[in-house]
Amino acid sequence: MRGIVVIDQPVEDRVVGWHVNVGEGLESTMAGAWVLPSDDDRIARLLVGRIMVPTEKASVRFGRGADAAALAVAIVAETSALDAAFAAHVASLPSSKRSLVSPRWPRIPTRPRPETAGDPLASDALTLARWVAELLTAWDRIEKERLTRPFLAVRGGEATRALPPGWPAVSCLAQAA
Repeated sequence: MRGIVVIDQPVEDRVVGWHVNVGEGLESTMAGAWVLPSDDDRIARLLVGRIMVPTEKASVRFGRGADAAALAVAIVAETSALDAAFAAHVASLPSSKRSLVSPRWPRIPTRPRPETAGDPLASDALTLARWVAELLTAWDRIEKERLTRPFLAVRGGEATRALPPGWPAVSCLAQAA
């Protein structure tokens, strides 16, 4: 996987994309944007190998793809599971050793904040891409916290997970056209 691409087709003759990079040890970052004519051959190459997160308008052309709201739900679910694993670990300790400090998870944005792009056609894609980037930045922090606690590292393994379990729900990698 080469990262995530948020794709929009705000008008019939234009396609907007924002790349969001993600990976082990890499903070999620907004990595590039483009506005192209809808018939441009480069669009397929800009999508291939990335998890595609389309806006509602773009899903008509590009398909359903991955759901950003489901990403937020997956992150919340995993932090709940990690909290339960923490509580179970503390409960298993002798009472004299139950003073562990609970993990402090970052705030998880459960909805996007409207953004204004330099090109008005790119605003919806920017809004969705920033939300995805914020969610993945929170996920990176959760993973770092999980790995600092050996009793939590067993849940999910000892390596950093680039994405939360269960997201995307299906293979949403864009293929070459």
